Amino acid sequence: MGWCGTHGSGDAGRNAPAVRNLANVVAAEFLATAAVVSALLHDSRLADRWTQPSALRDFRISGLAGHLGRAVFNVERYLDAPVPAGVDQIDAVRYFLTAGDPQAGPEDPTQRHIRARGEQAAGTGATDLADRFDAARARLEPRLADLPSEHPVLVFDRWAMPLDQCLITRLIELAVHLDDLAVSLGVPTPDIPDEAADVVVTTLARIARAHHGTVPLLRALSRRERAPGVITAF
Repeated sequence: MGWCGTHGSGDAGRNAPAVRNLANVVAAEFLATAAVVSALLHDSRLADRWTQPSALRDFRISGLAGHLGRAVFNVERYLDAPVPAGVDQIDAVRYFLTAGDPQAGPEDPTQRHIRARGEQAAGTGATDLADRFDAARARLEPRLADLPSEHPVLVFDRWAMPLDQCLITRLIELAVHLDDLAVSLGVPTPDIPDEAADVVVTTLARIARAHHGTVPLLRALSRRERAPGVITAF
């Protein structure tokens, strides 16, 4: 199966067994987490605060909600795009390592583009976004059920990812930005399914390890007296 670590190399690949046991649940957990997101998108407070600033710098709540929605919308777009022969294949960890500079400021062209796409995806308002999100999720449920985990999808117009790896990246986007939106609306962050959380946390740990190294991450998780300070995936 095309799973975290099986397409990478070096240190990142040696962590694969911790995630591979979850390979058969990724599509189901992606859809289940999207259902949790749907409930927040239908919360009346989203419409009430639509044009207000969000918890993310320079993001309006509308744009953040649209960016969250793209975690589902993009799966359809990826599945519809043909994959050229001979493109390099990446896994979920490499996707995030190459997606952009996590230290980039708000005026970075990539960050400005992300905000603009979020506003575009937000559509005409909270109800419109929530309805389109639900419709996309409903279309994806039977479609994902018919596809093998190694089915290739094209990302960034230059790399291929196995479908399960692609869904891991979208699952992380759903979980992280669900929290961002809940904080922005002043409501408790909804729980995502336990198995989805396992995939998200394990993959985030692997990304953090790639950025900071094994020993700093080990100490951050297990030895507060030797913890190196802030260790994050992004």
